[in-house]
Amino acid sequence: MNADAVLLWLAVGLYGLGLALTVPSVARRRPLLSPSALGALGLGLGFHAASLAAQAAGIHRLPITDVRSALSSFTFLATLAFFLVYLRYRIASLGLFMLPLVLLLTLLSALRAGSSFESPAFRNRWLLVHIASILLGYVGFFLTFVAALMYLIKSRELKSKNPRAFYFRLPALEVCDHLYYRSLVLGLPSLSLGILTGFVWASRTWKGPWELDPKILASIVTWLIYLVLFATRLSGNWGGRRSAALAIFGFVAVLVTFLGISMWSGLHGYFPNLGGGN
Repeated sequence: MNADAVLLWLAVGLYGLGLALTVPSVARRRPLLSPSALGALGLGLGFHAASLAAQAAGIHRLPITDVRSALSSFTFLATLAFFLVYLRYRIASLGLFMLPLVLLLTLLSALRAGSSFESPAFRNRWLLVHIASILLGYVGFFLTFVAALMYLIKSRELKSKNPRAFYFRLPALEVCDHLYYRSLVLGLPSLSLGILTGFVWASRTWKGPWELDPKILASIVTWLIYLVLFATRLSGNWGGRRSAALAIFGFVAVLVTFLGISMWSGLHGYFPNLGGGN
């Protein structure tokens, strides 16, 4: 097993421990996560960073060459975003919304160790900017999804006569709305830059009608969903619950684009044996 794979498995274990230690803090309605939970997650993030650095040192470029490394890079950025958001808002329950998906996708990345392939296309700087921007946009939309989900749960409990215990673990609606907007402002420009640089790279590299590639079409649909969210947020035409529901649908589109279509898309797929290359 390569050093980067060992480091990634250590990160998986520490992320799992951090998630397990997060549950008691939320269950006991503590305003902050315990030092042990933060320590485990921080150490896991450090091992994760070391794993990516080891992989980058081995290939002498940004370590995003297949679905495994793309997942690993996304979950690293998502965990880093968790820390930044937690330090800003001090929401203990945030870990219950973010860490399960982080743990699952990091585990999938670790299980795919050894399945990487090398492609000269990944040495293209336009493509690296494209991938990095897309991943940053997806992290922003992940935060938008989490904020929307917390908003919907909180607003539903507010309308009920007997709110359940979890209601008191959630941040105020104003906090959810603020996180929603800030993350949307991060995600939409990043995805826009990623799509634009992807178009430039594809027009210079691919032969034939690349515009109808399934992942390109799915990315444009996803971008349009979040463009509508941003426009309605600025205009104030939609209420919080309707926007939150569309944000959840939008993140489903992100997952389909990132994980589903990437597995089989011909020109845009992560696996060259399925037809075409990157």
